[in-house]
Amino acid sequence: MGCGCMIGSMLCLVALVAAALCTWRFGPWYDESTNTQGTPDLKALNTCDGCCNGLKSNCDLPVSDVTFAMVHNAQSSRANLFAAYNNLKPLEEALIAGYRGLMLDSCICDGSIGEKITNYFNGEGNTGENYLGFCHTSCDAGVRSPVKVLENIKTFLDVNTNEVLILEFEIIDNSLPELFAAIDDSGLDEYIYHSTSTDVEWPTMQSLIDANTRLLLFAHGDGIDSSCTEIDCPEGIYYTFDHFQQTNWNDDTCDVKGNEREGIGFFLMNHWKNNDADLPSQSNAEEFNTYNALMDRVKKCGDRIPNIIAVDFWDVG
Repeated sequence: MGCGCMIGSMLCLVALVAAALCTWRFGPWYDESTNTQGTPDLKALNTCDGCCNGLKSNCDLPVSDVTFAMVHNAQSSRANLFAAYNNLKPLEEALIAGYRGLMLDSCICDGSIGEKITNYFNGEGNTGENYLGFCHTSCDAGVRSPVKVLENIKTFLDVNTNEVLILEFEIIDNSLPELFAAIDDSGLDEYIYHSTSTDVEWPTMQSLIDANTRLLLFAHGDGIDSSCTEIDCPEGIYYTFDHFQQTNWNDDTCDVKGNEREGIGFFLMNHWKNNDADLPSQSNAEEFNTYNALMDRVKKCGDRIPNIIAVDFWDVG
């Protein structure tokens, strides 16, 4: 076989593989709005009467003293057809399993390749309309519908009346106004805890449950990238780093990244390690997400114990 034929065959193979990937990634099943299966059963496991996030001992503690397991890039999962996904299973299953924190990235999807292909499958032209999505880096790499995600989070809070959730948003593409509108439209606002001060004295878990303000919202990124007051932050959304210290990711130390102000409420341990290409790694999670690995890292923190633990591949390890 001549070189020309071999190169031509390889190009055809590459084109077929690319077409198959696009079909898998952007076919009709990719659009959550076409899902006719309805809302999943979101009843939490391991809960009990008189408990607060699964334990009675949590109830009298300030929310900032309670441990929250959190899913990093919670929108990104293999189940939701993301490329370079951070998790195998969707965030709804993480909530059922006991995770009470979600990290979500908001972005604007604007005429991407995926939109063009999806419109083709749906027999629609290229509308060129921008829309809010929960993505990571690019909508072409995967996107979830904020309408569906926020609807499911609200259902979880409706069904599980003794559970308190933390959502932490990274704002991309200056999408804060669209995100705030989506939260407002979802009906979640009835559950949001509000304070008029950045120096919050965090209430107990039981008081949040009694007042039915069981959702804490934090955000950082475009449009909310510095300390803010009630005037320039949407109501009920706190600037993350007014209230969080955090560790580095991609290592096993307890070194503080960025904000070292003392007396801050929450201490977030970013407990994941990417691979050499700086992509999410399931094999690293199998080691990193074990009890022994987590405890070894926590011991390095001394007297300041992390109370939010964020992981990739939440069901692994």
